Amino acid sequence: MEKTWKQHYNQFNSKNIPPAATLVKALTLFSNEKFVENNKQAIDLGCGNGVDSLEILKQGWDILVIDQEKDAIEQLENRISPDLITSFKKLCCTFEELNVLPKAFLVNASFSLPFCKPESFENFWNLILNSLLPSGVFAGHFFGIEDSWNNNPNMTFHSKNDIEFLFSDFKVEAFKEVNKVGKTISGKEKHWHVFHVVARKKTT
Repeated sequence: MEKTWKQHYNQFNSKNIPPAATLVKALTLFSNEKFVENNKQAIDLGCGNGVDSLEILKQGWDILVIDQEKDAIEQLENRISPDLITSFKKLCCTFEELNVLPKAFLVNASFSLPFCKPESFENFWNLILNSLLPSGVFAGHFFGIEDSWNNNPNMTFHSKNDIEFLFSDFKVEAFKEVNKVGKTISGKEKHWHVFHVVARKKTT
């Protein structure tokens, strides 16, 4: 990241960017499923400016948001309408500090998992797997090994085979690989190599 997270989130807010397409797909999968109605618990990993979190709340879910930036969580909390605030829980910490996650039917991680340190990723992924209930859905993104940030030793990158292994116990509902030159939210050019994934945890 060429700027601080606070600057990044401020730029993100100024552009009025909609919720991630992966999250929208995940929420659509649940739209007609009665089994989840009495346990609509979601986790937003790396909630950032909160655009995904707000959409999850609006769809009637309880949510735990996790982010290492206190300011980001506070800004999000201030944007939640009073009738939804009781469905909101927060945790300010890094992914590396986590040792447990609550059970959930939805885990959202929009462009956040790559910022988990490589030596901690396996443990963190196991926390996610243990958190997701059977038939629960993961929605999120992973950076590929050709991404131009791949020289950052504090970030995690995956091959397509790695992604297939991570989701070996899932039914993949949506998958897209993007490998092209583009721009960051601040307008700086970079090469993006990103896997967009929506997958449902198998029941057996």
